[in-house]
Amino acid sequence: MAGTFTVGALALAAEGANAVGAVRLTLLHDVLEIELVRAAGFRSGFVPGSVAESVEMRVPYTAIRGLVRRGRALCLALDPSIAAPYTRFTLARFTYDPREALARAYEARRHAALAVVILPGPLGLLAALVSPASLVTGLLGRLAVGLVVASGCWLLLRELLRFATWGGPGSDRLAETFEVALCQRLGFVPVATAPFAPPPAPPVPEASLPAWARAPLLVALVAALSVLGISFFQRYGKPPEPTAVAPNVPLLVARLGSAFPAPSSVDAPSGEQRLPRCVCARAASPLWNEGLPVLEVLLASRPEDGSGRVVPSERRGYDFDLSVVNNGGTQLRDVSVLVTFARRDDQNRRVGATDRGLYWGRPLAAGRAIKWHLKAPGTEMRIDPPRLGLLEAGRESAPPDAFFELSRARQRVVRIHAAKMLAYHRDPRALDVLASLGPSSSDEESVLARITRAARPVVACDIKPTSASLDVCLFNDSLSPQRVVAARTVAERDAPSQRAALPVVVPVHDGVRVSVPLPPQPVPPELELELEPSP
Repeated sequence: MAGTFTVGALALAAEGANAVGAVRLTLLHDVLEIELVRAAGFRSGFVPGSVAESVEMRVPYTAIRGLVRRGRALCLALDPSIAAPYTRFTLARFTYDPREALARAYEARRHAALAVVILPGPLGLLAALVSPASLVTGLLGRLAVGLVVASGCWLLLRELLRFATWGGPGSDRLAETFEVALCQRLGFVPVATAPFAPPPAPPVPEASLPAWARAPLLVALVAALSVLGISFFQRYGKPPEPTAVAPNVPLLVARLGSAFPAPSSVDAPSGEQRLPRCVCARAASPLWNEGLPVLEVLLASRPEDGSGRVVPSERRGYDFDLSVVNNGGTQLRDVSVLVTFARRDDQNRRVGATDRGLYWGRPLAAGRAIKWHLKAPGTEMRIDPPRLGLLEAGRESAPPDAFFELSRARQRVVRIHAAKMLAYHRDPRALDVLASLGPSSSDEESVLARITRAARPVVACDIKPTSASLDVCLFNDSLSPQRVVAARTVAERDAPSQRAALPVVVPVHDGVRVSVPLPPQPVPPELELELEPSP
């Protein structure tokens, strides 16, 4: 367990809080010490009561009922049966300063809030009255000047209020440090083993400009670049003079056509008709037809069988590893997963629920994974990962090199996921990763077969039903033309495999759209292609 950690903060008069003022929080070995430096009770709609001077509370960590973020504030809730008299705090402006600095910060926030309400109106009225007649004419002009000055003062004073309330970047970093330290004492610390733990993020240099100056500076820079660009094109991008002789475009096209004749149907192999061209970003596959999640959750039983399924034992319950992979192209700051275990009684009612919160406080880089080991009683479980959306919803995936690096992971289920993502990127290294897995078990044969079909050089995509057939794009990613002799559907549990002859040649690094004589309903999620053996 880490040593003691002390921090000061302001308790704000926010919704749900019952204390305001300056407090000091100390994380001891087994208890949380809250010192009310200068605090008073608070209730929404009522004036705060008398101020307490240096009252100390000690509560065990088991009495903490909530620790959540609300904007830039940190909300702390305690068990009212153990902690008294104040149990709900909305904390901001974290600092190491003593009580005088905290008290000054509280007073500064009160003065700034009062200034935001009182000053903009009188200042706008004063500016409207003292404006010279040479610049402003009439009542409407003076009213406009007053509104502009009042709006500008209100924006400036609001920034001062935010700084007085939140304390700036230093307070944010201290609040994050306190949150992580308290989570460690609450037991929300994930267990990570190499190679799943990402390397520590490089230090971020401090910004040279304050936050309030960045937006105006960016607007000024964009405006200056726009003016320079318009001036440049007006000066150097003028159209040619009317006297300039335009080239004879029809004659030029005719000469080029005679020098480079367009390919005709005679140039194609005998008996084959020229087909419309198309492109496949990736093969059609049930692995990603509905989209891939940004954060992939993978399960591995002990001993691992690669199936991605875990089954509880009758005596010991669950014993498995849970891994998460960042499929997105940007790093994730915080990763938290909630796993709920339960069992069923004789009346088939869900009882004995146990929650396990998994938390990773460091950045999770693109294409990297982390792992937790879980043991819990129960006969069923539910996993609630964070809702980060899908890659297909305008989000870029992690690069193929990151997934190839992930293929060296210890867990087999993570290596299988790396092969799947390489096939998603149409990276030929996916077949090498599949070969390195060795013999497959019966539980993972279906997934490995799908990855293999999606990683082949010639694939099918964009499967669309027509009146009596399937309209399919065939794409060749190899270095030589490939002749496709047939296409077949993959046998499912209630649907047998169907085959259709399809003699067509797919050019190098190109695709052709063909009509496959297969039933259009239901639309198959993927097609397996048969190629003519090379001589």
